[in-house]
Amino acid sequence: MCTNFLLSVPNVPAASGQPSLQHISARCMELTGTLATRLYRVPAQQQFPVFKNRSQPWTGKYGFVGLSDPETMPEFTAFMDGINQSGLSCAALWLPGTQYADKAGAGEQAVAYQDFVAWVMSQYDSVPTLVADLAKVRIVGPEVGAPTYLPLHFIATDSQGLSAVIECIDGATVVYGPDYRDGATNDGVLTNAPTYDWQRTNIENYAHLDVVGSGTSRKAEGVPVGAGLVGLPGDITSISRYVKAWTLRQGFAKLPQDGNGWLPTAKLDGVTGSTQTIVNVALQMVTMIQATPYGTALVHKKLHPHPQVGDWTMWQVARDHTHAAYYFSTAFNATVHRVELSALDFGGGSVGAKDWPSVPVMPAEGPWCVDVSASL
Repeated sequence: MCTNFLLSVPNVPAASGQPSLQHISARCMELTGTLATRLYRVPAQQQFPVFKNRSQPWTGKYGFVGLSDPETMPEFTAFMDGINQSGLSCAALWLPGTQYADKAGAGEQAVAYQDFVAWVMSQYDSVPTLVADLAKVRIVGPEVGAPTYLPLHFIATDSQGLSAVIECIDGATVVYGPDYRDGATNDGVLTNAPTYDWQRTNIENYAHLDVVGSGTSRKAEGVPVGAGLVGLPGDITSISRYVKAWTLRQGFAKLPQDGNGWLPTAKLDGVTGSTQTIVNVALQMVTMIQATPYGTALVHKKLHPHPQVGDWTMWQVARDHTHAAYYFSTAFNATVHRVELSALDFGGGSVGAKDWPSVPVMPAEGPWCVDVSASL
């Protein structure tokens, strides 16, 4: 299970020539077991696929950073998430029932499902261009139940805050572009099953929910805090998480778009910048929406007398599409780690996957807490 969404907020303070809005998306990774994860730096002009499979070969235009499992690198190079130099991201989330094509049709480009995230990030700087090219692309993969079968759907988001969702249904590559349902996909909300079109229809049942209310903890005025959210699902199922993400992200669109008065200000500490504010909010929101800490979702397993740990949230990321930066924290290390893509060297041409520089994400490097005892 995973959850993804996009927040768009005033860019404060905005330097000369910078856009007025800042687009930050977030997602978390939740699975059973323990997934070793590293963040890799992949150069521009990288040749793909990195090992022979059913993808039609291509050479990347853009460098990117991406999350993958080092235990399968490079024999099965499947990026789960990442962002490229142009601020375009792509993520793979779990979608039970996914059925890939066995082969591409006449005049179509074949992209193996495990290569799709890398294919997007290495090739494109905008979602509309990606969507146009997807008309001639077929995502191929193994049959359901095969040893290498993973049921995935995908979401891409660019620096303008435009998003597209891509699913594989009955062997067809189904694309929900940025104009789907009058721009519905541009909220960046994606969870798991059922399919995306079903989720978009289902949220109409929750149109009454509102993040705006008259009650606060200081002055309730007879109305409970959060009364507009009565009926918001609280469980961890995919359907409920979709509704939660779709609802809670709406608050930022209602705040002043010029940034006046929306940033938290403390008399002693001054104003918290928009990047620090919204990155932390995004990481907090995705954790809250997923709400599956280790040990809170148990399952019965054969040959075990007691329930075992099931799915749990391993890591969460925030992607700054405006400034091309990537943030992550993990279940047992809440310290926020940042990578600024402008500070990285994506030159050097194509290299073997074993030569891609990387840093550990799960488990993360560095202290998990800061001891301030000596300062007191």
